[in-house]
Amino acid sequence: MRKWLLILLIPIVAAIIGTGVFVVVNATPGDALILSDYFEIKYDGYNGKGHVVITRKDDMLFDEVDVIRLEQKEALIKNKVVENDEYLRFAAGIEAMAEPMNNLKNGDTFVISYLYDEELAKRLCINVDDSEATYTVEGLSDAQPLSVDDLFKDIEVSFQGISPDLTMLITNKSTNPLIKSLVFNAVDYKEKYTEGETVKIKCYFNEGERLHDSFYIDAPADECVREYTAAGEASYVTSLDQIPSSVISEAFEAGKKAFVDANEYGVRIFCEANLVPVYINQQATFRYLNPRIIAAYFKAVNPEEAGKLGNDYNELDLIYEVPITQADGVTCNCEAVVRFSDFVLTKDGSVKYDFSAPSIISASHNNSSIHKNVVTRYEDTYSIEKLEIGKY
Repeated sequence: MRKWLLILLIPIVAAIIGTGVFVVVNATPGDALILSDYFEIKYDGYNGKGHVVITRKDDMLFDEVDVIRLEQKEALIKNKVVENDEYLRFAAGIEAMAEPMNNLKNGDTFVISYLYDEELAKRLCINVDDSEATYTVEGLSDAQPLSVDDLFKDIEVSFQGISPDLTMLITNKSTNPLIKSLVFNAVDYKEKYTEGETVKIKCYFNEGERLHDSFYIDAPADECVREYTAAGEASYVTSLDQIPSSVISEAFEAGKKAFVDANEYGVRIFCEANLVPVYINQQATFRYLNPRIIAAYFKAVNPEEAGKLGNDYNELDLIYEVPITQADGVTCNCEAVVRFSDFVLTKDGSVKYDFSAPSIISASHNNSSIHKNVVTRYEDTYSIEKLEIGKY
C-alpha cells in the first residue's frame, strides 16, 4: 500500500516543483540593467580646458526598459500591479554625472557615477548595475591663451558729435575667430557722453564662450574691462573766456540787424509806456531807430540740464536800448534782446558760430521784464556770466 502511495505522489511533487521553478523565473528579474551601457562618455576641449561630454542613448535605454516591462507583464504570477508609465518614468530619470567635469588636462582622471530612482526600481523589480567608472584624459591639444590686452588690441572706441552730446561707436576689428564672436559694450551705457569723460568698456562672455577655435580667454569676464576717454571733434563753449573778444564784438554788430520790423512788439511797448498807437489803413506804423548795446550775458547750461527739451547748450543774450517811433512822431525807448546760441569750440581752439539770422526774442519798455526774461528765469538751469560792455 505505501509503495503505491509513493508512486502516486512522485508526479504530483514533481509538478509542484516544476511549477514553483517556473513562477520564480518569471516573477523575479533576470540580468541586471547595466547603466554604463546606455551612456556615451567623451571629453572635449583643450589641454587644461577640457570638459566631459555625456550623452544618454535614449533609444537603447527606453527599448531595454520596455523589454523588461513586457517580460514582467507575461509572468504567470506578478508581485504587484504597476502602470506602464512607471517604466517610462524610471527610464527618463536615469542620469550620469562626471566629477570633475571641467578644466581637465591630459593625465587627469574623472569618475562617472549614475543616479536613478532606487525605490521605483524595487517596485518594478528591476535589478540595476550602477557601477562607477574612472576615465583618464589624454590626447587633448593645447589651446592658445588670450590675455585682456589681446582682447582689446583691435577694439576701436570712437566718439562722434559735439560734447556733451557725443555718441560712442565700438568697432571690433579683430581677425581672431574667438574675439570676433564676442560682445564689447559700455559697463554703464549712456546715449550721450561729455568730452574727457571716462568710459569703461567690458568684454561680455559666459564660461562656455571662453574657448573657441583653439583659443581661450585666460581671464574671468569681470576682469576683461578697459577704460577709454571720450573725445570728439568739438565741444560746446562752456565759459565766456573761450570766446575771443573779436567774436563778441562781431556779435554786437550782427545783433543790430535784427531791428527791422518794429510792429511785432510796438503795440505792447507803447501800451507799457502809456502811449496811443497810431494806425494808417489799419496797419501799425512802428519803426526802430538806432539800437545801442547796453548789456550782455553769456549762459552755459548746467551739465545735469544738458540735452533737455528747450535747453540750448549755451546762449549769448545781447540787450539793446533802442528808440521806437511811429507815424505821428511819438517816440519812446525800449529794451530788446537778441540771442545767439550754440557756440562750438573746435580742437584747434577756434570758435564756430552763426550770426546770419539774428532775431529779437523779447522787447519791453520795462527793464525789469527784460532782466527776468534774460537772467532770472535761467538761474537754476544755466551758469550765467555778465559781460563788461566796455571791453568790446
